Amino acid sequence: MTAEQIKETLYNVAGEVLEKLAFIFSFPEEEREPMDYSDAVIARVSFTGPFKGTLTMAVSAEVIPEIAGNMLGLEDNFDSTKEQQGDALKELINVICGNLLPVIAGKQTVFNVEAPGIIAADEITVSGNAPGPPSVAKLDMDDGQCDLMLYIEN
Repeated sequence: MTAEQIKETLYNVAGEVLEKLAFIFSFPEEEREPMDYSDAVIARVSFTGPFKGTLTMAVSAEVIPEIAGNMLGLEDNFDSTKEQQGDALKELINVICGNLLPVIAGKQTVFNVEAPGIIAADEITVSGNAPGPPSVAKLDMDDGQCDLMLYIEN
């Protein structure tokens, strides 16, 4: 798969998972600047298999209560705790990664996906020995933004 195909796949998988799991509609917005990560909640998941890497997802802080509320079926999105909001984002990135890797590498390919975690904004560019720039998908949502960065190591 070419870098452009991987990027397109990242957009498609992320958009589909956001819609089906969190009931959030997103729209690709390649032309915008990267979002302000200091005002975002950021999750990262690492994986190993035929290739290894990380998937990082930064979401505007103001969207996180809506994501958690939708995923938990809450009547008021602001009833969720910070822990529930973090767990919802970790589950979201886990499902995106779990759907993304088989599309890139083939359905029969086996990957070991580590438990996702919440990271600080200054950790967002740290990705081990990943060469070159990652595949980046910039998504706009009704009330915020989402950036996904896929780093693949050989």
